[in-house]
Formats: sequence, structure tokens, C-alpha cells
Amino acid sequence: MKQHFIELSLLLLLALSSLTSGTETSPDYFFIIFQWPAATCDSKAGGCCLPKKGKPVLNDFIISEFQPFYAKDGVTPTNCTTKSKFEPSKIADLVPSLEKNWPSLSCPSRDSKKLWKEEWLEYGTCSESVLNQHDYFAAALKAQKQINLLKIFADAGIKPNGTYYPAEAINKAVKKAGLNEVVVQCRNDENGVNAVLDKVTACATTKGSKKPCPGMFWICDSTNGNAVKFLPPSTSL
Repeated sequence: MKQHFIELSLLLLLALSSLTSGTETSPDYFFIIFQWPAATCDSKAGGCCLPKKGKPVLNDFIISEFQPFYAKDGVTPTNCTTKSKFEPSKIADLVPSLEKNWPSLSCPSRDSKKLWKEEWLEYGTCSESVLNQHDYFAAALKAQKQINLLKIFADAGIKPNGTYYPAEAINKAVKKAGLNEVVVQCRNDENGVNAVLDKVTACATTKGSKKPCPGMFWICDSTNGNAVKFLPPSTSL
């Protein structure tokens, strides 16, 4: 619960535009949260398990969450009241891509459909005014592909090889790619310093196109000058 609160607080740093009163009925854009699998899989405190079905990519950023944001109200609502239930048949054509790019890596091992159900009920139901169930997941996949975070980093010389990279280099890379501002979250390294690249939050339109995030750049609150360690792809599975 505490970690979830912290994550939501960080996301709001991306939306510091002036807010007006009134309740919105449709999200203005989405936060897409990318996760580097090795940060979890190779963590002493974490660890991961392959899902029961499908083969996830472990050498690229996967989708962690796709959250609708209501800018005027300044909120990312969750678990919205709706009669809509998660129906796997509605996303059958997306399953091969979802198994690769939005897998469950939690332990014990489970079918990724359970994760997708959780994500739909928590966040997807709060975006039904613009995206139905199929289009919600399709938009997330589209945003992931269009942003291509690993390529953005590679083009800037930021590679997953265990090297520490300065915050300035990451900030410059995402701005050059048109993402503007992002949130970078970390896990502890072997010395207990909060510096291992874990998650990156960017923005996407309601159609799944990349969108410059408003707000400010934020990177791991560490004690090593905000340098970030980019782990090699996980080999522990």
C-alpha cells in the first residue's frame, strides 16, 4: 500500500499544470509505466516467476501499468464503478503480444490473464468513456511500441550492461525523443543504494500515441548523485 501511494505521488509530479474545479468524465491522457524485468528478477528482495503461459521478453522494457489521468481534477482514478467485467475473449487477438509485453512476473507463477484482469478492473474501467476493453489493451501495446524506450536509451549510449548512468544523460535522452519529462523509479543495488533502474513512467494519448509529459523530470531519490545502474537482461529464469 505504501509503495503504491508513493508511485501515485510520483506520477502527479508529471501533471503540475494548473487545475480547475469540476469533475471530468473522460481521461485526458495516460501514464504508461515501463518496467525493466532484471530489476525485479535479479533483486534479492524481489525475484520473479515466469507466467504459466507465454514467453515474456526479458531483454526489453515490459508494460507494468497503463493508467488514465484526469488533468483538470488532478487524479488517476482506480476501481471505477462499472458493470463491465473482464472478458478474455474480447482481447483474444492481443494475447500473443500481451504475453510478451505485458506479462505477469509475480510469484508464485500464474496465468497473465489474472494480471490483465487486475489491470482492467483497477485502471481500464476508469477509461471506458474513451476506450473499451479491447482498445484499452491495444492502446497500451501501441504506446509501448511507439515509444520504444530501450531504443531511446540505446541511441543515447545508455545500454543495459551494469553501468551507472547520470540522471542528466537519461533526462537528455527522453527529451530528445519527444517524451519531455518522465519519472524514473529504482530498486536498491547491492550496497543498499536506491539506484537500480526499475520503472520509467511516460505519457500516451487516449489513442496510444506517445505524448510529451507535463511537469518535471524525477529520478530515484538516491545518495549517489542520482546515477542509475542499468542492469543486463535477466538470466535468472
